Amino acid sequence: MALVMGQLPLDGNCFVTRFGERVASHPRAREWVAAERRLGLELHPRLEERARRQFIMGEFEAAALIAMREVEIAVREHAGCPADLVGVKLMNQAFGADGSLTDVDAPLAEREGLQSLYRGAISVFKNPASHRRIDYEDPVEAAEIVLFADLLLRMLEE
Repeated sequence: MALVMGQLPLDGNCFVTRFGERVASHPRAREWVAAERRLGLELHPRLEERARRQFIMGEFEAAALIAMREVEIAVREHAGCPADLVGVKLMNQAFGADGSLTDVDAPLAEREGLQSLYRGAISVFKNPASHRRIDYEDPVEAAEIVLFADLLLRMLEE
């Protein structure tokens, strides 16, 4: 990999930063670089600064948690739910049969699918990281969680 010292043409015109050394020494350095490329597109404004910054710093768990927490906050805001309604209960209320985010004109299967999509995202990606340490060894997985949160946020605004 070009990030490894000794493979770079150190002719005085370039140098390896501490961050570059950190990435190069990561056990999954290639995946980290590939995942960062995936996140190279413009993210939803709620994710652009904090989730991306955490990811770039190699804080993959924090990036995923921040991204999914932003989904939870956005759902709460769009649904007009109280601050103490969180997690799966929030998703069930917001997207349930009488939920303010339920499209009553959509077929029942699609309404249930949307509720399941948001409920599942929070259950699988946000809740575990809120309650215990989740070690995202795979930077690609963390990047995809951030991208999934990006999709959920954009869907919410449609």
